[in-house]
Amino acid sequence: MKVILINTPKGQYHLPLLLIAEDRANYYASKGGYLPDAQDYIDDVSLVMNDSYEGIDWLINNFNWEDWEQLASKVNDDVKVSEDDFWTSSDDFEIVNI
Repeated sequence: MKVILINTPKGQYHLPLLLIAEDRANYYASKGGYLPDAQDYIDDVSLVMNDSYEGIDWLINNFNWEDWEQLASKVNDDVKVSEDDFWTSSDDFEIVNI
């Protein structure tokens, strides 16, 4: 399973990459008029799932942590980012397989 490992001021969290991929595809589906079972939708999801950056870019440029925190799983209490720097740099996000 691919997840985005997120460094937060409260520790590290995993967020399923598929959630981000589907959110992005749903957004583009609403703009392009295709249905969630259309090949374009599937291609959009696949793009994010197979790219090392697209999901992170979509997440940090279109949402706040509060939008996703309840869907993330806490991994540990390791703090690697300050409150001031949190959610400002893609350096604090990594796509990993678990």
